[in-house]
Amino acid sequence: MNRWVSTSEKSGFLHWFLKNHRLKRKDSRLILDYLINHPHILEHVTFTDTVSPQAKTIIISSMQSDEQGFVYYNQSVKSEDPSKVLGDLMAHPSAKRNLIIHFYGSHIHATYQQLLQTPIKEQYQNYKRFKRYEDETKVLLDQVKQTTDRNTLLAEIDAALDDRNEALFKELTIRLRELDESIP
Repeated sequence: MNRWVSTSEKSGFLHWFLKNHRLKRKDSRLILDYLINHPHILEHVTFTDTVSPQAKTIIISSMQSDEQGFVYYNQSVKSEDPSKVLGDLMAHPSAKRNLIIHFYGSHIHATYQQLLQTPIKEQYQNYKRFKRYEDETKVLLDQVKQTTDRNTLLAEIDAALDDRNEALFKELTIRLRELDESIP
């Protein structure tokens, strides 16, 4: 897992979320308010982005999301009734629960991303993927730089020819040959 997340961080995000987003199901707000007002329950809530089939998972969506407004999974049993969640929260306050919140921009929202608890394997896969993106980007930027440098030299050579400056022309053509030889 990532790191330990305090209840104040969780509560702060949920306050922000309720203040800035409209929910698809208005009764989902009761669940989030209940979690905010009961930090001993919020302590056992883990923010995640994947549904675990053997865990209790609450999924809540804002109006801007394409996902279903509310879903509750209790050990592989799916329910769309928020009252079942409230009943379960009251009956089993110390049970571990996952919370998935779908809203526009969640994948780039820094606070939400810090709250997410993802398995180490997934983090490693993300690291490898982004490392590959970084390497590809460096290669592309090098190619663009070389092309730009070559085009600049060609333009300077044309200007030297127009000005009939033979010394500058020879110097620039030598630099162009060196640049062409350095390109793999």
